[in-house]
Amino acid sequence: MESPPKRRGRPPSNPLDLAQAAQAARNAICDAAVVLFEQGGVDAINMRDIGKVLNVSQMMAYRYFPSKDHLMMELRIRAFARFSASLERARRGAPAPAISLPRVCAAYLIFAYHKPHDYRLMFDMWAFENISTMKAEFGEKVRKQAASWLEIQKAVGEFLGPRAASADLGEVTDIVWATLHGICSLHLARKLVFGRAIKQLARPLIRSLLAGITPRE
Repeated sequence: MESPPKRRGRPPSNPLDLAQAAQAARNAICDAAVVLFEQGGVDAINMRDIGKVLNVSQMMAYRYFPSKDHLMMELRIRAFARFSASLERARRGAPAPAISLPRVCAAYLIFAYHKPHDYRLMFDMWAFENISTMKAEFGEKVRKQAASWLEIQKAVGEFLGPRAASADLGEVTDIVWATLHGICSLHLARKLVFGRAIKQLARPLIRSLLAGITPRE
């Protein structure tokens, strides 16, 4: 019986190597996009300039992201992942459950202060604001954006302790989120006035939040 003919040329690529190379390329594209975002916001990001930053053809980026919207959504998802991780660390690192909420609130403000570009990536508006489209395109990744909200909700429940049973945790979490987001947005928009700064307002803001969190009568 004759042996099968030997294949010539390059051996078939290892699927794991291909996956790692693709992920490395996606990471490089995202890093380049963040550089452009830091320089000029959402409008500064385009595939041509990403190619220039990476010293490759602009078509290279399209191999991994079909459109700018897909790339922006990936940047948003990654920023939310970093944000959620910072809140989770603060909550889990609290020495007592009742202290987890002030720790999480502080971590929220610190993240927005030290990572303003991530914060803007999470909350700036662009084309992919249709939730059905985002779910169809990104599936489970979109739902994971709620992880940061859920970390605040867990901290609220831990802060209230037994009183949490008679509280609307979702409503309280929305109020906490809205308050924190409000001061962060004012800070990033440079709209805090009369000499006040987010560093000065952080402690009294958190104290006021905690004092106002009570179970519904």
